[in-house]
Parts: sequence; C-alpha cells; structure tokens
Amino acid sequence: MGIVLATKYVNVFEKTNEDVLKRVSKHYPKRDTRGLSKNKIAEHEAVINCLQELLGSKDWWIEHEESGKPVLYISGVRGNLSISISHVIDQVNNTKSIAHAAVILLKDTTQESARIGVDLVIQGDPRLERIAGRVMRKEEIEGGRLEEVWACKEAMYKAFGPGLDFVKDLKVDFLSKDLISGMGRKWEVRRKGNTVVVLGPV
Repeated sequence: MGIVLATKYVNVFEKTNEDVLKRVSKHYPKRDTRGLSKNKIAEHEAVINCLQELLGSKDWWIEHEESGKPVLYISGVRGNLSISISHVIDQVNNTKSIAHAAVILLKDTTQESARIGVDLVIQGDPRLERIAGRVMRKEEIEGGRLEEVWACKEAMYKAFGPGLDFVKDLKVDFLSKDLISGMGRKWEVRRKGNTVVVLGPV
C-alpha cells in the first residue's frame, strides 16, 4: 500500500449541529468540543469524512502526541498506519466559509517510511505573500508558486520536523508541474477546485 489521499470540504454554518458535535467527540475523544469554534468543528468534520472514506469504517479515533502529531487508533488499538492531516478555512465572502481537509495514510514498514506529510492550501491565500519573506528563499518566492512552496515545506516539516528551519533546512525545487523535490525526496502536487495539496514523500 502506497500513500492514499482523501480530500473533503464542509460548509461552515452559524449553528453547529448536535450530530456533528457527537461525531467529533467520538473520533477526537480527548478534545473538548465545547471549546471549539464553528470553523474548527467544521475542519474536524471534514477530516472525519476523509478518514471514513479511506478506512471504510467508523470504529476509529485520533489522539495526538505531545508534538501535536496525530495517532490513529482503529478498533480500540493503535493502528499500523501512519497518518498526516491538513485542514484550512476558505473565507469565501462575509457570510460563507468552507472547511477543507486532506488526510493521507501509509502502512508502516519501517520507522523511516512512517515519516509522511500532507498540506493543503487555498489558491490565492493573501497570507502567503505576507509570510513568504520569513519562510521562503528568494528563488522560491521569485518562482511565483507560493502555494506549492508553502504546502511542500509544511508537508516536509510534518514528516521530518520538529526542529527544522523553513528557510535553512527546507528547500523546494520544482521537477515538473506535479512533482517537487525537497530534503532529497519527491513530493506530489495535486490540485482540486481552488486548493493545492502537497503530499509525500512519494
């Protein structure tokens, strides 16, 4: 089994449905849903929808290591699947926002192969231009593909961090439209709607 990916989106509503809160509590048992914003609840729901597609089961939950890395439990035991998760809110306009999520899974064979990462970015996110100078090299910014650069750096950090510097340690080179090189490995770029997802290593 190679890396498998699911992406989903959920509309964020003013009122949070009680059924959604129950689902989030079930699949994130250590998270206090009462303290979550409507955006966070929608992001969690999108992640749940991704995992239900990938696992074909509802008998699972997620916990987190101290570092924040997610750990997947299936049928009550820690699974042998590595997992990486990304989610983001797309503020469409003043009254509409959408929660997007991307989840990848990989069956562990060695500790090294367990190192996977995924990141999802909204195309044209204005925050990228504001942070680019702090987290990207000059040539990465000049290439004009800020979404792919940022998503690849985030995916690499999730796979091989913490302790990595986004400028000094994480360098992105484009091999093709859909393939990036970083940290001596290849990372795949996928586009769906107005989102960019980078995952790997592949």
